[in-house]
Amino acid sequence: MPVRKPYRVGIAGPGGLGLCAIREVLRLPELELAAVLAYSPHKDGVDAGELAGVGPTGVIATTDLDTFLAADIECVLHCGRDFGDWRTDDEILRMLKRGVNVVTMLPYHFLRSRGDEVEARFRAAAERGGATLHGSGITPGFFNERFALAATGLVNDVTHIRFAEFFNIAPVEGGGDMLRMFGFGSPKADVEGSDFAAQMAEAYLRQPILFYADRLGIPVDRIERTARLAETPVPLSEPVMAVEAGTVGLVSYAWTGYSGGKPFYTTEVYWYLGESMRPQECPVNDFWLIEIEGRPSLRITVAGQASYRDDVYVKPEEPTPPGYIMTVVAMLQAVPGVIAAAPGLLQPALPQFHWKPDMRDAAPVEGR
Repeated sequence: MPVRKPYRVGIAGPGGLGLCAIREVLRLPELELAAVLAYSPHKDGVDAGELAGVGPTGVIATTDLDTFLAADIECVLHCGRDFGDWRTDDEILRMLKRGVNVVTMLPYHFLRSRGDEVEARFRAAAERGGATLHGSGITPGFFNERFALAATGLVNDVTHIRFAEFFNIAPVEGGGDMLRMFGFGSPKADVEGSDFAAQMAEAYLRQPILFYADRLGIPVDRIERTARLAETPVPLSEPVMAVEAGTVGLVSYAWTGYSGGKPFYTTEVYWYLGESMRPQECPVNDFWLIEIEGRPSLRITVAGQASYRDDVYVKPEEPTPPGYIMTVVAMLQAVPGVIAAAPGLLQPALPQFHWKPDMRDAAPVEGR
């Protein structure tokens, strides 16, 4: 069998995730960095390797989309910043119409959550260009649609699934401005009326609930959002930001889907600033929890760091927190499947065995 040439990958958005993606692409022989699309003028014309801190690569970042798309790209990893207003729609549609496959960690995992018309528009663009769009991250994209659902293969009579993500924001340098918009560093009373962070997270975390419901035939009564804010009793000084005592050091939201008046799925996110604000059920940084209530009930925890053998959270050659690296890896590993897929929208398939088989087309059993 002939050996395939490396997949030519373009990176859109050389920020925290995008720079990690550049480094990973350069490390993997099965991938080739073809182009980089930047959004900041100071990155225009700069070598991608210089941006990523790994030395020259010969791939020069551009802020011009047409120049980027002219680079014979097979698949774009779209890591652009999310502003919560779907401003990336037009850009992704242009990529698809040009015949370029797209994998993104932005909230394009289950477009039907935005309405049938939105889903149809993206499907039509992809089919017109002969390209495929796939939303993939770790949450949503992996833990919700793939990992948790596969785990239901161990449980009968599932009544509720809970997924929770815990992320220590303290080591993340350069994100202080956004976190202040989330409410960090402000008195709790000043933040309780704001839902900026909730609206951004909601674009992602409603989608797994609706994906489950759609795939498993579960009617959804409503989706409820709850919030939790916690103030730090002492001043905190972390790489990402410093905050005063008596201001918000933890922001958490939860979304619960109800069917028949009962909750069937809950997804939660916890952002906390440093060790002193770590929630009790979160033992380490970059931690995820899945609970499946049924017979028997199941609890799965996942913790990530650079190396357990060496007991290292991050390494100098890859300063990105493990949770961000996981997000990038999930995108990268989707590239071959997305390129090989039929044009349109590619979503995770249900596992072969899971807790609620679709009985709508099942033939009646004789004698029943």
